[in-house]
Amino acid sequence: PYAHPHQWQADVLLLSLMAGGAAALLLSTILVATMLNNLFTQQIPQIGIMKAIGASSGRIARLYLAMILLVAAAATALALVPATLIGRYLLGILLEILGIQPDDLAAPWWAYVVIIVAGLGLPTLMALAPLIRASRVTVRAAIDHHGGPKPSAATGVMARLSRMPRLDRGLLMALRNTVRRPARFWLSVGMLASAGAVFVAGMSLNAGTQAVEDQRRQQRYWDVEAQLDAPAREDAVTRAVRNVPGVARVETWQRAQIGIAGPGALPFTRTYPDQGHGSVSVDTVPADPVSSPPELLQGRWLNPGETGAVVLSQIVRDNTVPGLGAGDTVRLFIDGKPSTWRIAGLVEEREGAGGGAYTTAAGFAAATGQPPLVNQLRVITTTHDEQTREAVAAAVDRALSGAGIDVGTAASVSRTNAASAGHMGPVLLVLLGVALPLGVVGAIGLASTMSANILDRTREFGVMHAIGARPKTVRRIVVAEGVLLALAGCVAAVLPALGLTAVLGTGLGNLFTKAPLPFRVSLLAAGIWIVLSVLGAILATEAAAGRASRITVREALTYL
Repeated sequence: PYAHPHQWQADVLLLSLMAGGAAALLLSTILVATMLNNLFTQQIPQIGIMKAIGASSGRIARLYLAMILLVAAAATALALVPATLIGRYLLGILLEILGIQPDDLAAPWWAYVVIIVAGLGLPTLMALAPLIRASRVTVRAAIDHHGGPKPSAATGVMARLSRMPRLDRGLLMALRNTVRRPARFWLSVGMLASAGAVFVAGMSLNAGTQAVEDQRRQQRYWDVEAQLDAPAREDAVTRAVRNVPGVARVETWQRAQIGIAGPGALPFTRTYPDQGHGSVSVDTVPADPVSSPPELLQGRWLNPGETGAVVLSQIVRDNTVPGLGAGDTVRLFIDGKPSTWRIAGLVEEREGAGGGAYTTAAGFAAATGQPPLVNQLRVITTTHDEQTREAVAAAVDRALSGAGIDVGTAASVSRTNAASAGHMGPVLLVLLGVALPLGVVGAIGLASTMSANILDRTREFGVMHAIGARPKTVRRIVVAEGVLLALAGCVAAVLPALGLTAVLGTGLGNLFTKAPLPFRVSLLAAGIWIVLSVLGAILATEAAAGRASRITVREALTYL
């Protein structure tokens, strides 16, 4: 009770933000663990030296644990203030959309506790495994450590490919180095693929919502809509409006709030104080409507002049008489008086597209015992620009008022289009906003992976320089590795992006519009992400590539 009509949408928006933040935090934590693992691998010789002069495993573990906690505390402190400011800003926008005036935007105390615990606890927890493994290394194992990994099966395949003629040796070397460490490879690819999937899914959902809005604009074939304060006779209304300059055609409708129940039952409608959200209305369809009927799910559409038949949308059927279908009998309560109707068909309709029930003017008049009346006008103008619409709306208002007909509103249909288009905008912005930090984490992970790869292959680069490889060649190989990782992430994001688009399109569509969104894949989003991934890979690997190209033979020989 007393819930806001858009409470579910607000909950989904906040849950999307929390899910995106949790995903970014998880990926960042995994990235921290990977970077620490690379650090421990690099410092195994130093750990061996410390153990040789008397340091215990526990003391070494406490040393690195203190370093991890210090870095985690600094990162949490740096993130706390921006997170608070951004949270208040986004919450203010959300409350403004919902029309709520907040007393205070301050977060509860436990929210800061959760942030601090997560910021300090997760990196420490993820770093425990590599930390314990590194602290327990023996002096002999540290002396025997060479820093390079064991060759994997994939590197063997690449080595065999390198013996084939007419293949670029530098590109093959980059490909071999990319898959040399499978765990490191899949970590980088997974982080990039996660960001890419969310980005493409977000823009694909935007394309789906745009398709819905295009459908709604096509269904709103009229240019001006007028609401009367009280029902009036159809001939009087059409006579008053027909000769207004700029009017090409006038359609008259009647909409009345009703209750729907099954045979022998009483209606129950859950509505809101605005008497709009959740209410059920019946629309009388003109004898010769301009538009085609909505998409039928069951049964048939109404025949002209038919009485005793009603067509329901799937939204109204599910909310009022679930389980009934075409051919079944329902009771409509009009002004509190029950009447028996036959369901002619079920149509698919999105929330906000109509009243939810349709019958003919003759059928409604027969049920109420009154002559056909109208309380809605749909005016089609001679030209469809906004200036003409506004002028005709004002002229229709004056003409009806001059004929003694009370007018509630008369406005261009563009206002309705703009209002319906904004319902899912915040959620889509959240999805695209979630992709941004995931992409940043992926780029940092790629840079970390490339730095670790350079560290592992210090001696290899020294050998390459010794046999005549130029710095430009080494740089090109390293940059190619980063680009190949980015492209692998794009390929890995294809199936998750399609699945995420389908799942979110169904879930968000049913939540916001009571029907799944049309499945659309944004090729523009895929192209943008590929370009961003490649450019990000080049920038992320530039430092590692420059470092690799400057390794001298002497530095390689002195590397432990």
